[in-house]
Amino acid sequence: MLKDKRILFGICGSFCNHAKVLDEIKSLCECNDVQFVVSENVFATDTRFFKAEEFLNQLQQLSTHPILHTIQEAEQIGPRKYFDLMVIAPMTASVASKIANGDYDHPVTLAAKAMLRNKKNIVFGIATNDGLGSSAKNIFSLLNYRNFYAIPFRQDAPFEKERSIVADWSLIEETCQKALENEQIQPILLGGN
Repeated sequence: MLKDKRILFGICGSFCNHAKVLDEIKSLCECNDVQFVVSENVFATDTRFFKAEEFLNQLQQLSTHPILHTIQEAEQIGPRKYFDLMVIAPMTASVASKIANGDYDHPVTLAAKAMLRNKKNIVFGIATNDGLGSSAKNIFSLLNYRNFYAIPFRQDAPFEKERSIVADWSLIEETCQKALENEQIQPILLGGN
């Protein structure tokens, strides 16, 4: 069980996964100091899954820190050198592409850059309909980069969406524990649902 860690938790799109990730975040927040950084879309977009304000209120109830949602706020993460680890879940294919290609024009990607500058590990949970398509190169590049650790993932609907992959959110905490030991949880690729 992860305990007494300072965790920066990044949340991107893939709105259909937010409820499941939120369940795991609650457990993580019970014994750890967690602060959230969210994408502009998460901060401002109402979806069929959540109203933005409703989702943000649920996050805010879990943390004593303000939710970061701008480039200016994310920029302060590096100099603070406060966090032990970053989690990005869900991570979209767009965010994977930005980080893999050094594009830091987004609160979550800039936060990730700050963590890497401070030599801290990043755990990521991918959720994309194109993970086994053209987005695969960026996702698998991250697996090859130092300081990146993947939450194990699987095809979530192989016959309806053959290129779609999603992390197993129940493995967030265990992946974090291993990442703090500089180890990748195994296996990375999971079998069927």
